Amino acid sequence: MLNYTKSPWQEQDKASQTISLKRLLYFIFRPLLSLYASKYLSKEILQILKPSLLLPGRGMPLEDRRCWGAYRCDIKNAVILVQGTGTGWDVISWARLKPKKIIATDLFEFKDSWTEIIHYCKEKLNVEIEFYQSPLEDHSFIEDESIDLCASDAVFEHCQDLKSVLKESFRVLKPEGSLYASYGPLWFSAGGDHFSGRGGLQNVFNHLLLDSEQYMKYFLSFLQTNEDFQSGGRYVELDLFSRLSTQEYCNLFQKVGFQIKDLILQLDPKSLAFKTKFPEKFRQLCSKYTNKYEDDFLISSNLVRLLKPSSNY
Repeated sequence: MLNYTKSPWQEQDKASQTISLKRLLYFIFRPLLSLYASKYLSKEILQILKPSLLLPGRGMPLEDRRCWGAYRCDIKNAVILVQGTGTGWDVISWARLKPKKIIATDLFEFKDSWTEIIHYCKEKLNVEIEFYQSPLEDHSFIEDESIDLCASDAVFEHCQDLKSVLKESFRVLKPEGSLYASYGPLWFSAGGDHFSGRGGLQNVFNHLLLDSEQYMKYFLSFLQTNEDFQSGGRYVELDLFSRLSTQEYCNLFQKVGFQIKDLILQLDPKSLAFKTKFPEKFRQLCSKYTNKYEDDFLISSNLVRLLKPSSNY
């Protein structure tokens, strides 16, 4: 086990913020960006997934994602469950919406930053925050049907047992409650292991193209002495990946009982560049994974809004 560094929550929060002018420009040009991105995906996959929006790498700043994810909630009276919060920095972006209460959980404990964030949100935003160290599959300390919104960013792609995580989310949500999640890079996209790509564009699909021995040699040769705690090095070491495609995520959501209200697909510029610059390697990739669509190697992230149907649905 390597010794990992932890980025301060203040730096993470600051880095996630987008200036108002840039947000406005993204809002204005988002339909055009979606139209532009659609040319890279097949009609078949668009018909199967029926995305409400496509993004060519960027176009949905964090503040917009928060509003988009909470659109069904009476946010002032809502209890939000933030899953996989890490240091807790993402809690602040939800607290800025001024919900009634936020409960945040993570498999690992970040006591120092959690304590600071509790005080910050109470003093600056007047929002009550509770942090718990707990696996996402077991939130037994939360009552059935007591949460208005479940929310997570960059979490689902790391859940080895995502079905159990979703079942627990379904249990704690109120009828007509919502689940918002953004997750990626997806396993089958460039850098799906959060590591491949170190050393150049030719390496972005190493996690899919190399055998286990070759991959480990590559991994060790580019592993840094001071990896961040939430970096690809740690995820590879712990094998924290769900290894699902977009369609497999959607099928799982529906199997658990959720309705998919909206799905946004985000393409990866590195995947597209790899396909153009290394066409033979890209064909090799497609030939190796014949049970996947070519589009699966180009879609880097998903944003979803899910609904828990009412009990009389």
